[in-house]
Amino acid sequence: MAKKRTILIPRIEDINITPDTSCMHPILEDNTLVCLHGGRVKLKAKKAKRIKSDNVPIMLNNEIQGASISGCLNPPILGGPCTKVAMVFAYTYSDHKVNNKHSVLQMGLIGMSIKGYPIFAIPKKNKIKFALAKIQASPLAKIKYDRIRWEGGGGKLGAAQRRRREKSKEKAKMLLYLENENKKGKVSDKEVHLYKHNGIWPKDTPKPRNPDYIGENGEIILNIKQRAMEIKNTLNGGYNSVSIKTKDKLTRYDLDGKPHYEKTSKKIIDTPHKIEYTKHINPQDPTKYRMSQGLVEPISHKDLDIVENYLKRQNNEI
Repeated sequence: MAKKRTILIPRIEDINITPDTSCMHPILEDNTLVCLHGGRVKLKAKKAKRIKSDNVPIMLNNEIQGASISGCLNPPILGGPCTKVAMVFAYTYSDHKVNNKHSVLQMGLIGMSIKGYPIFAIPKKNKIKFALAKIQASPLAKIKYDRIRWEGGGGKLGAAQRRRREKSKEKAKMLLYLENENKKGKVSDKEVHLYKHNGIWPKDTPKPRNPDYIGENGEIILNIKQRAMEIKNTLNGGYNSVSIKTKDKLTRYDLDGKPHYEKTSKKIIDTPHKIEYTKHINPQDPTKYRMSQGLVEPISHKDLDIVENYLKRQNNEI
């Protein structure tokens, strides 16, 4: 039996953040931004030159993003040097905007290079302080944990889990079959609802013996090769085959499920046929014999299922 355990699933909630005041200063043009390998970001203020601290203007997020990096020592085997800032993380934005662009606060890890490595801002105090913009699901957000029950320890499914999964697949296919019958007007909406929610099969509707015989469109498909293999193990005598119509072609399958022969049929065959053969041994030479076709009996798919089930039960009792 699978062992039950409790696991924790993180759930991130939006919160208002009040960081330390050392992070409230925006990045200025003379700040030092570096990549992981020591490369320095070249900063040039353009749009917010009127906002200054000691005559040094602030930088906006779109000016840092895309800025060049020089002096990166990342070797080619690890992707080569970082040459540009690919992005600036939104959680570093202040609530102060210039032309709808944010100033960026000195919050340590502020972005990522074009090679996927982090970009850091070295803290440096100035005379400007901006409040942090409200963010959603940031790395600084408070994380709560939802407790859920988890059955199983990973790896292969247990026997009970496999049975439940197979039963679920079987019910889904049977439901698909009923919904298809409902479209044809053969099954009512109430009957479909009863099977879906209560597992009650409609009384007057034949139930497919095997969900594998139900196609993706909900129609019954006859896997004649599989049926021939089943008949091989159930019908007595060993001289039986199954014929099936495929468009305008009649194919007879022998005991091992392989096509014995194919021929064009002028007459449309609507159902499988059970063909019985009789073996006539030559009385003068018992090693010689001939086969004659006996009964050619058309049977419905439903009747074929009943015959196979009956013969299988007989074989199991012997």
